[in-house]
Amino acid sequence: MIKRYVLVLIVIIVSSALVYQPVAAKEDTAQITLKKTAVSQKKLYTYTVKKGDILSTIIRNIPGITEEDISNNYQLIKELNPHVPDLNNLEVGQSLVLPGKPFTESEGKDTTTDTSKISSSMGKHYKIKKGDTLIKIIYRELKVRTSILKTLKIIKSINPSIRNINKIYAGNIIKLPGKTIFVKTTEETKAVAQEVVKLSEKTTQPEKIIEIKEKKFMPPEARLAVLKQVITQMNGSSITTTGNYYLPIPKTGQVTIDCSKIPVIEFDDNTMVFLDLENRAHNNLKKMISNNWANYYLVKVNKNDDVIAILKKVINTTKSYSMTKSEKPIMIGAYPPVEVIVDWVIVNTIPKQAKPVKQGLRLVYENNLLLPKSIKNYSQKNGLIITEISEETGIVGKPEEVYSLPPIPVFPTTSAKDFSYALVSSLGLSAEKDVDIQMFDTVQDGFNLSIKADVLIKNENKKYIIYSQSLSPQFANSLKQAGNELIFVNDNDDPKNIMEKILHGLNISFTSGDFTFSGAEKNQAPYSLNFIGTKIKTDKDLYVIDFDIDQELRGLLQEVWSANIAKY
Repeated sequence: MIKRYVLVLIVIIVSSALVYQPVAAKEDTAQITLKKTAVSQKKLYTYTVKKGDILSTIIRNIPGITEEDISNNYQLIKELNPHVPDLNNLEVGQSLVLPGKPFTESEGKDTTTDTSKISSSMGKHYKIKKGDTLIKIIYRELKVRTSILKTLKIIKSINPSIRNINKIYAGNIIKLPGKTIFVKTTEETKAVAQEVVKLSEKTTQPEKIIEIKEKKFMPPEARLAVLKQVITQMNGSSITTTGNYYLPIPKTGQVTIDCSKIPVIEFDDNTMVFLDLENRAHNNLKKMISNNWANYYLVKVNKNDDVIAILKKVINTTKSYSMTKSEKPIMIGAYPPVEVIVDWVIVNTIPKQAKPVKQGLRLVYENNLLLPKSIKNYSQKNGLIITEISEETGIVGKPEEVYSLPPIPVFPTTSAKDFSYALVSSLGLSAEKDVDIQMFDTVQDGFNLSIKADVLIKNENKKYIIYSQSLSPQFANSLKQAGNELIFVNDNDDPKNIMEKILHGLNISFTSGDFTFSGAEKNQAPYSLNFIGTKIKTDKDLYVIDFDIDQELRGLLQEVWSANIAKY
């Protein structure tokens, strides 16, 4: 018995000595950090910070992470990265250690990655088809809906032959990344885990981890402004944020609601929502409202709810609207069709006589990823209102663009002669219409003969004559012998054919086909517009189309791509 007491006493003394070891011991620091993270070493990987990255965006792109997991992963990543002084102000090139997915006790099984499967599925080859763009290929072939710019960069990196991501050619074969492109092998995850230990050993005080700033939340006034803008764009719905709202209770009295604390939302389908932004209302009030009024709801907001989560709660109370995650690009308009990418879509689910307005919500993280105002205006004209939201500042957007545009050149199609003259004049060539061409004169030939040409063009010491009428072989030979080049067109020809004949005759380079202009190519938000036309290459790029183009889009094309537009 005495020996047992002595043994217990020794254990207590040893435990006390361990408790009072210096906190700065390297080995203890490393063990504490890894324990706090609660992440399997096999699931860790490194990520290099790129331009425009913020922590919330990086977390959303971690495999297996949902919206509900985001707040918990902030602390997790802080503890994995004690070497980063401020995770809310990341610098390009910094290395972050990220969890593949939160580790739980049920995940104790060995999840060793099969490297042979990785190598066999790391990519596939794809033959480019007519009309393809890289963004279309990414959506259709890879089923990618987020991280579009990152995927574009990956494709460009594994295809050195692609110098311009917006210029790919039908028939060419490119390599596409496989689904396992971001998977790490067991050896790599072990190496990353060892890197975490080394980084932890450099930290002398584990308490410093707690000093890192917490996630920046959208200010209440900015959050309310987002809610107001989105809700008031729903066919006459409204939100009241001032004054009092009186809710009568049958045979009992009334409830007075302060709208500055609990805004009141009224939808056009008579749904009333009391929005408890600060979780002030008692649960009994919610029961009282639901028991007495069929279309009245009290929606409580949790402290971790962002503006999207709040909107989803509000929209879900209505019978007329739905809010869903956007899974594919949205095509807008017809001439030209414009393709945009949004994160969320709000639509009216009840058919009406008038075409219901659709709303698209874009979550943006840096100003250079904002959509051009001309794209948003064009979208709204075609039934899609796009609202851009920063998770830290609220409503964002580029200012209106003011384009100084000359009148659009129009080639009349009333006759081949008028069309030809307008075309060559727009190309800056010296041209005259209805000109008499002298073939014989009385001094040399004993008689006088001239022929009227539809259009005479002088270019590089050469004369080109355009005729829309038939000409006898003798006259044609005589004109050629005099040093003239002849171009024959016909009033019955399609304007496009007339244009191609003239350009061929003048030896001017041109291309006819489907042209795509991608915002991603210009480091802008992911949008694209395309149209069928003819591109004429002179001292400037002139695109000739056969439809009326939106003037704001025309200005965007000219300013961003130096693309000038003419029509017939």
